[in-house]
Parts: sequence; structure tokens; C-alpha cells
Amino acid sequence: MTDGADARRPNGPFRLPPILRRSLPARLTAAFLAVSITVLALATLVSYEVAERALRARVLERLEGVADENERSLAEWLDRQRRGLDFAAGLASLRAAVAAADTTTIAALLDDVAGELVASTEIQLLAVPGGRVLVSTDRRSVGAFAVAERFYLEGQKAPYTQTVYPHSVTAAPTLSLATPVRAGDRTVAVLAAHLDLATVDTVLATRPGSLPIVAFLVNSTYQFLSSTRFGAGAGPRGAHSIAIDRAVARERGSGLYEDHTGRAVLGVWRWLPRHDLALVVEAPRDAAFAPMRQLLLGTLATGLAAILLLTLGVVAITRRATAPILAVATAAEQVADGDFSATATVDSEDEVGRLAERFNAMTRRLRDLVRELNAQIVTTQRALEEARASRSLLQDLADNTSVLIGVLGLDGTVRLANAQLETLLGRERWSVQGRPLRDCLDRETAARLMPVIDDVIADGRTAEIELILGREEDQHLWQATVVLLRDGRREPYAIGLLATDLTERARAEEERRQRDATVQQAQKLESLGIMAGGIAHDFNNILGAVLGNADLALDMLDDREAARTALEQITAAARRAADLTRQMLAYAGRASLRRDVIDIRDVLIDIVALVRAAQPKKVAFITEPMLEPLWVEIDPSQLSQVALNLLTNAAEAIGDRSGTVRLAARWERSEHGAGWIHFSVADDGAGMPAEVRRRIFEPFYTTKRSGRGLGLSAVMGIIRSAEGQLELHSAPGEGTRFDIRLPAAMPPGSRPPGRGSGEVQAAGATVLVIDDEESLRRVARRGMERRGFVVLEAPDGEEGLAIFDAHRAQVALVVLDLTMPGLGGMEVLSRLRERRPDLPVIIASGYAESSAPGIASDPRVRYLQKPFGIKMLLRAVDELLL
Repeated sequence: MTDGADARRPNGPFRLPPILRRSLPARLTAAFLAVSITVLALATLVSYEVAERALRARVLERLEGVADENERSLAEWLDRQRRGLDFAAGLASLRAAVAAADTTTIAALLDDVAGELVASTEIQLLAVPGGRVLVSTDRRSVGAFAVAERFYLEGQKAPYTQTVYPHSVTAAPTLSLATPVRAGDRTVAVLAAHLDLATVDTVLATRPGSLPIVAFLVNSTYQFLSSTRFGAGAGPRGAHSIAIDRAVARERGSGLYEDHTGRAVLGVWRWLPRHDLALVVEAPRDAAFAPMRQLLLGTLATGLAAILLLTLGVVAITRRATAPILAVATAAEQVADGDFSATATVDSEDEVGRLAERFNAMTRRLRDLVRELNAQIVTTQRALEEARASRSLLQDLADNTSVLIGVLGLDGTVRLANAQLETLLGRERWSVQGRPLRDCLDRETAARLMPVIDDVIADGRTAEIELILGREEDQHLWQATVVLLRDGRREPYAIGLLATDLTERARAEEERRQRDATVQQAQKLESLGIMAGGIAHDFNNILGAVLGNADLALDMLDDREAARTALEQITAAARRAADLTRQMLAYAGRASLRRDVIDIRDVLIDIVALVRAAQPKKVAFITEPMLEPLWVEIDPSQLSQVALNLLTNAAEAIGDRSGTVRLAARWERSEHGAGWIHFSVADDGAGMPAEVRRRIFEPFYTTKRSGRGLGLSAVMGIIRSAEGQLELHSAPGEGTRFDIRLPAAMPPGSRPPGRGSGEVQAAGATVLVIDDEESLRRVARRGMERRGFVVLEAPDGEEGLAIFDAHRAQVALVVLDLTMPGLGGMEVLSRLRERRPDLPVIIASGYAESSAPGIASDPRVRYLQKPFGIKMLLRAVDELLL
């Protein structure tokens, strides 16, 4: 039984702490706490989300206001710079100095303008025409030319603002203003000012407050225009963030994102088309959400305090409510420890009282169920062990079998390939799986196999094909079977491919046949001496019975009934002699090895009699009753050899002491068919050690001084060829038992009776008997003449053909011996067919029917095994003539 602690253990990977596993009040309290904390957490999260959205909207609204203010401040600053430059260009003193080419006066005026009217890094006076810098606040620029600069070209016509552009020399962001200097209606010079972008920091300055806000400008080449950030003259390019990228892309928006340094910020962005600049205003997320965190902490503290107070009340209520349940649990623990006499006190009529009553009823039932449960557990454990073993075997089966095994998807890709197929294709398994099978095969093999697979997918039928696979130096012939695999709903989901190496199988089969033939023949020779003693003993008894009964028949001619009885004994003895003769033919190799449907009782009883006659009388042979026919399909002589070997070995295993050999045979029926025929041979001899059991079926292995070690290997080969099973059970001091199971066969159908199953009404019909044995001709003649036939005799084939030619019109049937001097029976039959193709013929022979090939398919021929009785002969005549 399962331990109580294990039974209470959760099925999942999580295990409760010991106090929760062992205390119901603790679990209830913990459950309340868990629910309360979960509700508090959800409420806090919802509050956090609502507060976050509200606070984010508020901060973004404030940042939008800052952006509007900065955009307005920038526009006003630029207007002031433009008005100051226009005022300077309109000064009479400047126009007079330009007309007089007084560069000293012009330079003094420009220095005044740069210091008071325009926040610039440089103010230049450029000649018109020519674009030469006549005077500049930066003496290094004097003499330079700006004839191609846009501010110069546009500044000749009217006041012009060139928005931020890279300086032609330094590539730094530059913002320039230009206005014409006129003398009457003619422009005599251009006054240009390159603004000091460091002043932008002052323009974009934000009001102080609790929220640190940063505003900056970026041009279309992603350069900052803030000197305090990167320097107006050497600002690096390539600074990116969501705000910068979208603003440069002429978009306007706001949101939560990471700035160009990776810091989380709230920000707004917009493009200023008037100035070709992007304006970005940002505030750190941590600073923006600081009030929300304070609100969250206050909410949590209040909620936890409330939960603590509620928990104290729940603990008190839980202890009182669970006390009766805990009493039942205590009784249950006693039952779990094996004390099934424990009971729970019933002191109420509520649910807990009913629970106690049911618990007491349960303990009564448990007393009866525990015993059954223990037996079921043992059975289940055994089944689990067998299932594990089967699973392990199935896992290794695919890779360790010599059969090629593959599973393909319906699209032709390889889903499974065993080690044999992997080796044959010359590829690693990982390189085969998932690829189309067509790509893994050579062109010729793919051209033959893939259409077969397509046909199987189309019609759902299993197909077989022979393929030549392998490398050029080692190619084999394979028998491939392609089958459509279906799921539980009969829907196809894959293609199964199984292939067997026919080359090795054919070679092994041929070697096995030759080896089995050699082993069986050697075994027959080995057992022939054993069998000869039994046959001689029985044959002498049979001959004694024949002679004795013949003498009695002669003495009792006056007493017809007594004579009839004696003659019946003679007939029975003769048939017994015929059976022994067939046994001798089988062991001499003159009987065919064919599989017939036989009742094994006939063979087993005959062989027991033979072995009993040849073994010491101390060995008792016991044959258990076999009350019903036991039909199998096997060669009778091979079955005789199996029984003879097993019975002889069993008798010899007993040795010189007294012992018993037991033979049993019975049906083992199955649910879906005839099942198996099981017969066993058991002895109470010394038994076999493990080493002998392991090697007992090996060819040429023997524990006998005079043995050749072929008997049991031949038995194993015969049983396997008959698709049967052979099991050995033996241990030292416990005797030995061989269990053989052969597939049960359907009983042979009875031959339909002739249309005149009574006596033949063929009086006057002529029958020709051709046989070199005069006594057999005489018996056949006397028997058929009594039935009204006219019988002609011939001692050999030549004379038989001559008599047939002389009475061709009268001969209705020929009885023909198979083995005769001169012309043999088959040659005579061939010549008779040339004369009359429809002539009925009865072939008689002491050998098996296989010695007369081709007659089984001829409906006008019957075969009779010698010796046969007159009744059997007349029955064959009835079948052919009626």
C-alpha cells in the first residue's frame, strides 16, 4: 500500500510547506491570505495602470506646452536677429563707408552690430558683384569668396534667412542671415551674419520646477544644435531615438521611449518647417512617475494592514469550524496507519456528522478491500514491468533489425529512418530526416519506387516492389513493401516502407535447406537403428498374427463365422504391417516431405509403440487421453522424426533407474481462430543444467558418448519450418519437458460421394490391370470380377500397351503400377494419353504421390498408396467411372 505522506503529496512539481500539508486551519488561513493578497495586488495594479495613464497624459500635456513655448521663443529670437541685421544694413554710416570703401569704419560698425544687435559668431560684408568678403568680424575670412553660397545669392535681392545647413569649410551646423546694402536702387554689398547657435540653449531654457525637462533641436542630418550638449561647431551626427527619427521624418507626436542615451523618458517631438529643425522636449520617466510610486506604496501599506486584521479574525473562526473535521482526520490517520478499527465520533447531524458516519462505513469496507487491493497491486506491478520491458524492446527493434524501416510523410519527406536504411543510403540520420526521399535515392531507384508510393497514397492499397539497393560494389536485391498508415479515424497520415534483403535470405534459406536436409538425413540414420528394433519386434508380432489367423481360417473353413473373424484379424495385421512399412520408407528417405493435414494422434500413438518396444521395461510410457482430433498441416514423416527423437531422449534421460515418460496433446483455442495444437513430452529424469539448456539445440552438440548432436537441432528446424514453437523446461533434479505448439489446421473436407456411391452398375465394363506383381493382379482381378467387370491383365508396360491397342474400344479404365521393369508407369501413362486423352487411370505405388509428378492436376487420374484393400480400389473405380 502507498505511504500516507506520499498519498497526500501533490502530483505537480510544487510541494506545500509541512505546516500547510498537515493543518487544515493553516491551509484555510493561507487560502484567505492568498485571495486577499491577490485581490490587493490586482487592485493595486489596476490603480497603478489608471494612475500611470493619467500621470503620463498630464506630463505629456506639460511637455507639449513647453514645446509650444520653445517654438515661439525660437521664432521670436530669429526675428530679433533678422531685424537687427536689417537695421545695421540701413545705417547711413555703413552705406557711406561702403561707397567710400572705408574698411576700417566698416569693421568698427560690424563689431558694434555683432556685440549689440545680432548674436552671431561672424558678420561679413560681401562685395557685389564677386562675392568677395570685404570685411568680417573674423579676420580669417577676409578675402574669401562666397559667390556660390545661397545666403549671398538670395541676400542680393532681399533680406534672407538660410535655415540650418552644414558649413562649407567646417561642416558644422550653420544658421545664416543676409540682407542687401543699397545705394539708391542699386545693391552695392551684402551684409551676412552667421548666428551663434550656442544661444539656442538660452532660447530653449525651461522654467525651473520639480520635473527636470530638457529641450533640444536636431537638424535633418541628425546633428544637435545645442552647444551645451555636443558643441555647436563639432556636434556628432547619428544620434537616434524614436522622437528624433520621427521628428526628422516630419512627424509630430508624444510617448514613452528610450532617448539617444538609452534612458527611459517621456517626450514630445515636432518638425519646425520654417526653420528645417526638429524640436524634442523630454523628461525622465522616473522623475515623472515619482508621485505615482508614492501613491502605490501608501495603498499597499493600507491594504496590508487591513489584511492583517482580517487574518486574525479568520484564524479564530477557522479553528472553531475545523475542530470536528480535524477529529475525523485523526481517525483517518489511524486507519492509514493500518488500524481499521478506528472510528470517528458522531456528535452532530450536520455535514460533519454525516462525514463521520460515512467514514465509519468506509473503514468497514476497507477491511475487505485491502486484501483485494494488495493482490491487484502485485498484478499491476508485474504488468508495468512487462510493459517497460516491451517498450525497451520496441525502442531497440527498429535499429537492431536487418529489415529496412522508413516512415514518409504524405509529401514524400523522410520522417523516420532506422539504422539499416541510414547505412544503406550512406547518410547520417540527421541529414536524411526531413528531406524528400527522392533526393536520398539514386535516379533509377527513385524512378521505380516513387510511382509506387504515389499509387499507395492514391488508392490506399499495400504494394510490393523489388529494388536493387546499395553501393555499386555491394548491391543486394530487396523486397520492399509500401503501406499507407492510418490513424484511429482511418485517416492517412504517413507512408510505411519496409524492405527485406532477399539476397541474404535466399542464400541463408538455401544453406538452411541443405543443412536441414543433411541434419535430418543424419538423424534418420542415427535413429534408424533405434527404430529397427521396434519395427522388427512389431513386425514379427504382426507376421505371427497373420500366420496364426491364416492357420485358424484353414482349420475353420466349415465354420464361416469363425473363418471370417480370423480373416479380419489377418487384414488388420496386414494393415499394421503397411503402416510400419510407410514408417520405414519415411525414415529411409523414400517418402516425400510434403505438408498434409493430419491428425497427430495417429502419428504419436504409432511412435510411442515403436519407442516402447525399443526401450527397457523400467521406463513407463504414459499417453494422456486424446479425445478429439488434433489437426495440423505438416509432413507426417517429419512429425514422426520429432516425436521419435523427443521420446527416445526422454527414455534415455531416465537411465538405468525406473521412471516415467509422459506424452500429452490437446487443443489451445484462441478467440479469433482455431489456435494451436500443443503436445508435450516430459520425463522425470535428472534434468539439465543451464549450460546444457543453452546449447542443447546447437548442431553437433551432444551429451551422449555415441551421439552426433543432430537430433534436437533437426527437431528445432522441423518445428520452425512448420511455423510452430518449441519450448524447453528443465532444471537439475526436476526432469525435462518439451512443449511444442503447431498451428491448428482446418479438418480435411470429406470427398463428395460419387453419383452412385453404391455399387457400380457397370456390368461388362472392361478394366486393364498392368502390374508386375502377379499376386496383386490376381487379387485385383478377383475383386473386380465379383463386381461384374471384365478384367484384362498385363505383367509389364509393353504388354499392357499391346493389350490396350487390341481392346481399345472395350477398355473403360486402366489400373497402372508406377514402378515396373522396362517401361515405367509414368511413361505408360503418357502413351495411353496419346491414344486416349480422356482414359480414366488409377496409379498404384508403394511410394508417396510426389513420386508421380503432375497427376494431382489430372481429374481423370486417381492415386492409390500400396498396400490397399479391394474396397479402396473399387471406391476409386466408382469415382472415375460414375
